[in-house]
Amino acid sequence: MMLSGLDHLLAAGLVVAVPLCGSWSQRVLERATAEGRPDARMRDYHLTMLTLWSLAGLTLLLWGSAGRPGSLLGLMFSDGMRVLIGAGATVLALLVLVSQWHGISRLDDAGREQLAAQVGSVLQLLPQTSREYRTFQALAVTAGICEEVLYRGFLLWYAAVFFGVWPAVILTALVFGVAHLYQGVAGVVKSAVVGLLFGALYAATDSLLWPILIHTAVDLQAGAIGWALRGARRGAV
Repeated sequence: MMLSGLDHLLAAGLVVAVPLCGSWSQRVLERATAEGRPDARMRDYHLTMLTLWSLAGLTLLLWGSAGRPGSLLGLMFSDGMRVLIGAGATVLALLVLVSQWHGISRLDDAGREQLAAQVGSVLQLLPQTSREYRTFQALAVTAGICEEVLYRGFLLWYAAVFFGVWPAVILTALVFGVAHLYQGVAGVVKSAVVGLLFGALYAATDSLLWPILIHTAVDLQAGAIGWALRGARRGAV
């Protein structure tokens, strides 16, 4: 598969520029919240959505201009056994999320405070008001679609040209983890593991739509957890 200079540039941006921009954005958010700016999270959510949709749109434009089929990017459901694998993995992931939420929803005040401590600094990224929560839901859908197109769709394909599919799954998982450097070391490790699972699912099913569904559900639940813990967060301030 012939790669263009724009392919190399986009890959370099995902590997280098995105982690740096994420860390910068996190520092800006921390300063703004420390100054008591009520619009800090909303501005961060909007900027993140604009960035992700712009990068995903650029990727799709690049893909189409190169005459590459959408199926090569995984933007379709596969057939046969691969559909069963994708559907089964998605249902299992959703059941795990439902089980986790059931446990969280039954926590008492002490349990919520303990969970808030475990979430750590990431908690300040999560919504505190109903307006922020609604916007975060849009952000979760954005991340579920755009990050999968960028990392599992484009970047995995790009890396597979050089290293093969399964080494590319591992490499892109590491890059995805580093892209979440703003969440700290724990966030990097967690994101890398999640990226590895999403990449393996994509490689096994040839469809990006299953990882998109699960990724969106995971991020939606993260927002719901942040909303549920808002009382514990205020108590810690």
